[in-house]
Amino acid sequence: MTRIKTIPFEDGDEKLRAAREAQQAMYPAEYRTPVPSIDGADGGIVASHSLIPDAMQHAFATFGSLMAPDLPLDRRQQEMIATVVSATNHTYYCTVSHTEFLRRTTSDDVLAEAIRRDFRSAPISDADRVMLEYAEQITLDATAVTDEHHRRLRDAGFDDRGILQMTLIAAWFNYINRVADALGVGTT
Repeated sequence: MTRIKTIPFEDGDEKLRAAREAQQAMYPAEYRTPVPSIDGADGGIVASHSLIPDAMQHAFATFGSLMAPDLPLDRRQQEMIATVVSATNHTYYCTVSHTEFLRRTTSDDVLAEAIRRDFRSAPISDADRVMLEYAEQITLDATAVTDEHHRRLRDAGFDDRGILQMTLIAAWFNYINRVADALGVGTT
């Protein structure tokens, strides 16, 4: 449910249907099954964009391109970033959904819950911990990111393409968290 009107996809015009189909085509496999505890019949965060199909298409095409398998970060790392950003922002809808997608990606309930609760005590590599500290810093105050953050990422084995991917994923989730919270997606 959202605080604004949405257009059911089956009732949408060709532009809306095309935007929805494009969005679904780019999504990772773990997203094909809705998260029952938060995804109502209204279509969740994607449907919240339904009044402006061009915005839906561009926002979710960006997201889909950041999850591409030919980029440096693997699915587990992508979902860890999504979960940490969403948990840091206290965004209910995205925290619940991306903790579940992390669980689906890894088949590891303990890891998914540990990342959601406190990634610093989660059973992850030092490289993943540095990556998540960076994502958290972007979320808390991106103006405080320094050369030292990037040095630590490079020392952990990430190249500039990987750093860009994690930056864009963290920034995108900060965007979508704010949309979800402002529109009440999954909370009403």
